[in-house]
Amino acid sequence: MKQIKVVLLIIIAIIAIVTLNSSIYIVDETQQVIITQFGKPVGEPVTEPGIHIKTPFIQKANYFEKRFLEWDGDANQIPTKDKRFIWVDTYARWKIADPLLFFQRVRDERGAKTRL
Repeated sequence: MKQIKVVLLIIIAIIAIVTLNSSIYIVDETQQVIITQFGKPVGEPVTEPGIHIKTPFIQKANYFEKRFLEWDGDANQIPTKDKRFIWVDTYARWKIADPLLFFQRVRDERGAKTRL
């Protein structure tokens, strides 16, 4: 009987730890978060750093950078007006100003880089 209580207590503790771990998310000062429920955004973007709470197992935290991001394109040969070819290398620096709109349009940074 005593062993059953110990095993039951251990199982309850494991379930409590997993639930707590699933309901807490930490936002770094260089991040912003969109909370989604079944794939759709709920609430306002979280931009303040710290520990935050969400509904466990139902909601998901989607992290985005606040800092400037870089994209480096491939170098290409471009003809000039006098029919010479020069090498042109392109790059861009960009920042996510509205994380909710960014999530609705491209979902993640990889999707944004393919559009650049």
